[in-house]
Amino acid sequence: MGVAGKPLSQRGSAALELALGMGLFVLPAVVLVLAFSPWLEAKTFARSAAAEGARAAVLADADPAEAGIAAVQPMAEARGYDAEIVMCGGGPCSLERGSYITVEVTIDVPLILTPWGEVGGIPVSAFHAEPVDAYRSLP
Repeated sequence: MGVAGKPLSQRGSAALELALGMGLFVLPAVVLVLAFSPWLEAKTFARSAAAEGARAAVLADADPAEAGIAAVQPMAEARGYDAEIVMCGGGPCSLERGSYITVEVTIDVPLILTPWGEVGGIPVSAFHAEPVDAYRSLP
């Protein structure tokens, strides 16, 4: 009941309901759009870091795994990523002519960044295999 026993007016309630209802549909879409950009950036970084690490390992003179990790680690730290780098499937890397050096880079990307911290997360991985030159002169 309104003032002096008169019923409350229903004017304007449809606009309010529309605004609240659209908020329920628009908010998840906004969250998805905001979460896609960091994921895409991390995926691109992981691909290029894996390629750079494999190339550095192939060109190394001594320990290819150490050279690959030394190439990728500073790149990841400069971007603020805590990257997991696996060289040659976790085993020893071989620089024999015609063999392949493989690198897998994995980064954990938060789904949502808030002022209070990260919410959720998904791992982003990239794999690259680089052939050792068939005409490489070994040390």
